[in-house]
Amino acid sequence: MSVADIATVDELLAQAKTKYAEVFKETPTVAGLAPGRVNIIGEHTDYNDGFVFPMALPLYTVVVGALSPDGEGNTIRVLTTNEGADAPRLVEFPVPTTDAPLKPSKEPAWANYFKGVVAKFHGPVRGFKAVIVSSVPLGGGLSSSASLEVASYTFLEALLNSPAASPRAKALCCQ
Repeated sequence: MSVADIATVDELLAQAKTKYAEVFKETPTVAGLAPGRVNIIGEHTDYNDGFVFPMALPLYTVVVGALSPDGEGNTIRVLTTNEGADAPRLVEFPVPTTDAPLKPSKEPAWANYFKGVVAKFHGPVRGFKAVIVSSVPLGGGLSSSASLEVASYTFLEALLNSPAASPRAKALCCQ
C-alpha cells in the first residue's frame, strides 16, 4: 500500500455521509474524527502511568450522525462499515440512564468501545443514529480502538452541543 492508496479525511467523510443517507434515509448533521497512532516508544505503558512517544498517522476513524426524531429519542443506532468488524455491523441499544446503565455485550465486540464512550460521556445523552467509517486497520497495532473511542467522543460533543472536554478528560474517558 502506498500513501496514494490511503483515503483522505474528505473521502472517508463522503463515504460515511453516503452510507448514513443510504441506511437511515436522512442527512447526518455532525461528524467527529480521530487518527490512528503508533507508539514510537512505550507500547502499552500509557495506561500504566509510563512514558510514551506516540505519533498520529494519516489513517482516521470518522463518525457521522444526527439526533433521532422525538419518537425515537431513547434509542441509539450505530453502523460500522469496517469489513473486519464482527457481526452484526448495525447495533441498537437504549440510551443509558441511572437506573439502566449500558453493559458490554459479547457480540459484536466492536460496539463495546462505542458503548463505553456513551456510558462515560460527560453530559446527558439522547437518542441518535451514527455511521462509523475507518481507514485504521483493526488489530494492526495502530490504535484502532482508541481512534474509534476519541472519534465517538468528539462526535457526541458536537451532536449534543456539549462543551468540549479537556484533552485529558477526553483521554481518560476513552481509556
